[in-house]
Amino acid sequence: MPLGLLQAVRRGKASDYALTGLAFLLYATPVFFLGLIMIILFAQVFPVFPAEAPQGESVGELLGDFTGLVLPVVTMAFGIVAMFSRYMRSAVLDNLTEEYVRTAMAKGQSSRRILVRHVLRNALIPLATLLGLYLPTLFSGALVVESMFNYPGMGLLFWNAAQGSDFPVLLGVTLVVGIATVLGSLLTDIFYAVLDPRIRSVA
Repeated sequence: MPLGLLQAVRRGKASDYALTGLAFLLYATPVFFLGLIMIILFAQVFPVFPAEAPQGESVGELLGDFTGLVLPVVTMAFGIVAMFSRYMRSAVLDNLTEEYVRTAMAKGQSSRRILVRHVLRNALIPLATLLGLYLPTLFSGALVVESMFNYPGMGLLFWNAAQGSDFPVLLGVTLVVGIATVLGSLLTDIFYAVLDPRIRSVA
């Protein structure tokens, strides 16, 4: 989101073109290819992080080795960051042309105050929908990333259960994803009410 805000504020400048090109590149790169690049660069050429995620059956064991989580988390985050930055840039640009921005500038308010207090708040409203939609993804995991880094997440669990026809596990994962989807929709409505006072008055 800060990247998208920076792109909108510096629209048409070198930093905007550079960040826009990087965002398009990351968004268009398949996650399996990005994961392979990360493993080759940072686990083989420059052995900074392990190529395999931490193993274990408890949350403490999975989170115990922080370095093992860096590559899978970064691999998943790159595409999401690129997408959110593009949406944020578009939303901020739309709000910068609104009448309330010109009114605030005519009253002598600083550009920083206008961006933080007015533009940013209104630009976050459409992004609240994306945040709610991505909550099930965070709970269910990403099958490709988990398979590449051998991370025992819910995506890999679902795939292994499907191959072994383990229907109770499949039903459990589906139930968790369904609950996460409902919670995501609920959080989206809450974000709407927090960001837009008009929704609170109607409710």
